[in-house]
Amino acid sequence: MNITLVADNREKLSGIPGMLANKGADVTMMQLATGDYMINDEIIIERKTSTDFVASIINGRLLKQCAGLRKTKMIPLIIVEGNPFQTGNNIKPEAIKGVLLSVSLQWQIPVIRSSGKNDTANLILMAARQTEFPSYFVKRTGRKPKRITTQRHFFVQNMPGVGPAIAHRLLAHFKTIKGIISADVKSLQTVEGIGKGKANKLFEFFRMESK
Repeated sequence: MNITLVADNREKLSGIPGMLANKGADVTMMQLATGDYMINDEIIIERKTSTDFVASIINGRLLKQCAGLRKTKMIPLIIVEGNPFQTGNNIKPEAIKGVLLSVSLQWQIPVIRSSGKNDTANLILMAARQTEFPSYFVKRTGRKPKRITTQRHFFVQNMPGVGPAIAHRLLAHFKTIKGIISADVKSLQTVEGIGKGKANKLFEFFRMESK
């Protein structure tokens, strides 16, 4: 599976985008309004060190970020690097547990802990691979996601590297599925969220002969 994802510019210093690229992912750096990593316009990930996670609890920033993740209409995920109970901050463990429960239950955003940056990169890749099997999640939940509203959108969003948001942009730009399929690489790149790698991938997919 060719994994395509977007990393926020501020994540470059962490070294994780480089790790993801070395592990075979197609990484595009750009400024994200919300989150740190976006996978196929389907999953939005907020990465936090344990220290930053606890600090965001104290200053209230975490709840604002949860609201932002929810507004994207993508599947949200928070990855916490390290142990938030051993940061040295003057905050009771019960308070941290309460926030973790609130984020998971009230905001319905899963929080996963990682042991470090390399572990975080592996978790991001694992999350990306989950998008390869959308029918599995439909079967488990017993319903199709609400964001799939038309057959056209459903068709387009199942193209390689295309999720719901990019499908919407492609149809808004090219108007028809025929217009998308007929587009050249440069035209495809004019759509937000489609870099050179993804554009080439789509172009080749549309012209692939059956064997």
